[in-house]
Amino acid sequence: MIGISRKTLGAIAVAASVLTGTLGTVATTTVTQAAPLVAPLHASAPSTGELRAKVAILFNTGAARSARAAELENGEAGLAAFDRAAALIAIAPPSWRWDVVGPVTVDGDLLNARLLTSTEGYEPWYFDLSWRQVGGTWKLTQESVCTIGNFVGSGC
Repeated sequence: MIGISRKTLGAIAVAASVLTGTLGTVATTTVTQAAPLVAPLHASAPSTGELRAKVAILFNTGAARSARAAELENGEAGLAAFDRAAALIAIAPPSWRWDVVGPVTVDGDLLNARLLTSTEGYEPWYFDLSWRQVGGTWKLTQESVCTIGNFVGSGC
């Protein structure tokens, strides 16, 4: 419960009386408190471009580990899969590409999109990825880290 001093109550009463034009008369003011916020805050769903940027940070072994870990639901524990993936990307054929594609769907605190990988001469591969909203930020889930880790042969 928020403590309100007599001085604050007095200021509220004066302000209320001035606004209602009743200065000099006895004013009765009820101070109410807002109900506590119990619903979780939800950030708007990021676009595929924003999700692509998040994955690019994860694949970038030159970026600060703390920045990379901040993109993962399980933090630094998931970076090994991306370190291995980045090493393979470095030796991949020049025609190899990846992208985050839609549709982007949101169900509560879980967001889904797909990772597209392709290389010339082969059919593209799609992987389902998901992000969980943690503290107002969308973070790649442990399950998705495992998906990428299994794809590059490093597991979870």
